[in-house]
Amino acid sequence: MIEFFGGNGHMARRREQLLSATRQLAIRDQRPGLGTLPKVSGSWPVEGRSDLEELAGSPTQWQPIAGRYGVEVWRVTGPQGEWMLKVGRNEGGAEVAREAAVWGRIAGMVPATAHGKHVRHGRSAETAWLTTPWLRGQSLWAMFHPVRERTGQHAEALAASIQACMAIAAVHQAQWVHGDLQPHHIILMPGRAQLIDWAWGWSPSSDLPAPSTRGDSLVHLSGHELIARTRSGQGPVLISQADEVWTLAASLWWAAAGQWPRDYRALGIDPTAFTPTELSKVILRNDPPLGHIDHWPELEGALRTVLESSVETRPDVLDLAQCLRGLNP
Repeated sequence: MIEFFGGNGHMARRREQLLSATRQLAIRDQRPGLGTLPKVSGSWPVEGRSDLEELAGSPTQWQPIAGRYGVEVWRVTGPQGEWMLKVGRNEGGAEVAREAAVWGRIAGMVPATAHGKHVRHGRSAETAWLTTPWLRGQSLWAMFHPVRERTGQHAEALAASIQACMAIAAVHQAQWVHGDLQPHHIILMPGRAQLIDWAWGWSPSSDLPAPSTRGDSLVHLSGHELIARTRSGQGPVLISQADEVWTLAASLWWAAAGQWPRDYRALGIDPTAFTPTELSKVILRNDPPLGHIDHWPELEGALRTVLESSVETRPDVLDLAQCLRGLNP
C-alpha cells in the first residue's frame, strides 16, 4: 500500500491551490482561458530513469512537457516505444503517489484503463513517480477543434463524444468514478477512449481511502449540487456518478463552444476575477443560466437534458450516449 504525503486534508488544500491558479497541466493541448503552461526546468529527472531506459530502449530522448507546483511531466522516446513520466516532488508527491495507487487497482479493469496495465511507479521520502505508455491519440478537446472553428464538420467530434460516454459508462459500471473529468483527460485511440490523470479516482469497493474533494473540482465543470456539498463544510465530499455525468456534459459543452456552460455574462461578471471559492459562492447565490452553442443547437439540446436536471432525475452516461447517437452530425 502506498502511503500518501500529508493525508486527505493536505491534498484538499493542495487541490485548491492547483485549481485557483490559471495554469493547468495539459499534456497535449493549450487550454484557452487558462493561461500559459509553465515548463519544467529541463534537467533530466533521476526518478524512474532506469525503468524508462529499460522500457524505451537506448538511446532515449527526454522531452519536458509541462510542470507546476511540484509535478513534472516528461515524454520519453526510444527505439522500443514512447512513455509518459510523471514526477512529483515534496507536496506534489502526494498527487503522484495517489495516482499510482489508483492505477494499482483499476489498471486494465475497464477498456478506458487498458494502457495502465503497463504502469510502473516508485517513491522515496519526498518524491513519487509513475510511468505509463505515451498515448498518441487526440484528446477530446482536440477532436472538437473543427466544431469550435465552426467548420460544420461535426461527425468526428460526435463519434468521439459517444466513445467517451461508453468509456466512462464502463468505469461507472465497475463502481468507480474518475473524479477529474475534463476534455483533456479523455484521449481518443482507434475504436476506444482512454482516461488519464487518475489521481482523484475512487471506488467504494476499493481499499483506497477516498480523496477529500473540498475545493477539489474545477468549478466551471461542477454541478450545483456538488458545489453546494463541497462548500457546506460538513466533512469530506465524494463525487458521485451523477455528479460525474454533469461534469461530462459540461466538458462536451466546453469542448464544443470554447466557453464554459454557465453564462457568466448574464450576471455581468468575469469568472477569472474570482477564486474558486468565491466563484462557488456566486454560483450558489445567483444560479447563472446556461449559455448557448449557436453553431450546434442539437448538441446543446442534448447536453441541456443533463445540465438542467437534478441529481434525482439526471440521465446516466448511457442515456447521454443514446441521446448523442440520435443527433445529426
